[in-house]
Amino acid sequence: MAQSMPPRSALTHALAAATKAALQGPRIGGNPQVGCAILSPAGRILAMGYHRGAGSPHAEVDALANLKEDTGSAPLTAVVTLEPCNHSGKTPPCSHALVKSGIKNVIWAVQDPNPKAAGGGEYLKRQGINALTAAEVGIEENVISSARAVSIKWVQAIKRGRPWTIAKVAQTLDGYCAAKDGSSKWITNRLSRAYAHRIRSSVDVIIAGTGTVLADNPQLSARLADGRDLPYQPRPLVIGNRDIPADFYLAGKANQARTHDLKAVLESCYQQGEIFALLEGGPTLITAALKADLVDELHLYLAPRLLGAGRQGLGDLGIDSLASSMEFSLQQVKELGGDVFLALEKKETPCLPG
Repeated sequence: MAQSMPPRSALTHALAAATKAALQGPRIGGNPQVGCAILSPAGRILAMGYHRGAGSPHAEVDALANLKEDTGSAPLTAVVTLEPCNHSGKTPPCSHALVKSGIKNVIWAVQDPNPKAAGGGEYLKRQGINALTAAEVGIEENVISSARAVSIKWVQAIKRGRPWTIAKVAQTLDGYCAAKDGSSKWITNRLSRAYAHRIRSSVDVIIAGTGTVLADNPQLSARLADGRDLPYQPRPLVIGNRDIPADFYLAGKANQARTHDLKAVLESCYQQGEIFALLEGGPTLITAALKADLVDELHLYLAPRLLGAGRQGLGDLGIDSLASSMEFSLQQVKELGGDVFLALEKKETPCLPG
């Protein structure tokens, strides 16, 4: 380890601070949330930076721009949540910016899985920079895990070539999303709907089937309770072969994928730079997505109602035994004015190494 490297405790503190900074940036737009801290040789944090979205400076460049103190020739250290990129896209490579700045040590928590951008660490080493992973310098594992958690869904999407996919289901306690007469507005209450709109604003694309569009004439937008649009709007996408009537809200406003191949649709979304997808398409689409193992995260809104009959929130998944059941791990429980929101992730989703 280089003599100029800050103490291990300072590196641990810096990675925790970089992780917190990363969360200030948007997760939508195709790029990961990344944070960076620049340290003095003694371990004092001199500057912080984070990525503010596609086209804006990456975290390392943002931190360098925030470095106002004249440090002379002191050997500085950059601690980053994700390996510096080595790719010219909308912005120049961060690895090159770090070399040009004179930074002597670069530490990162997660390897960049993107073949277009990876290799920053190796480039830094070739330029004489002391470039190491957080594990290699002995940063505490719990702090590394927190840094990994910031980008793990992005990493998963990059490795698979399709978005991290959330399926939304709103239903009664006994599992119905509509009554026998077809009425379904509203199963859940106002607070649940407002919360669902906030989640819509955190994804790149929102997908519904033609059956749901024809039944509900939805907007597939992210709105406040008073109807005003939230600052970020996901791209609305309709999947299915039936035509959308000209007088429907989404006619001319949403793209339509005339297919039932959801996997191909999701892969196409990824090719457009969309990393987070939300399925709001009703029981048919959600059931098909679950059967095809395309759901990474399940959002379940439970209303304190009983219907006893009607349309179920999920269809037949083709499961014949308890041993074959789909298992999820509970990530969040939230009470919403009497409704209950559950966020769950598929247990088969692996914990990806840094």
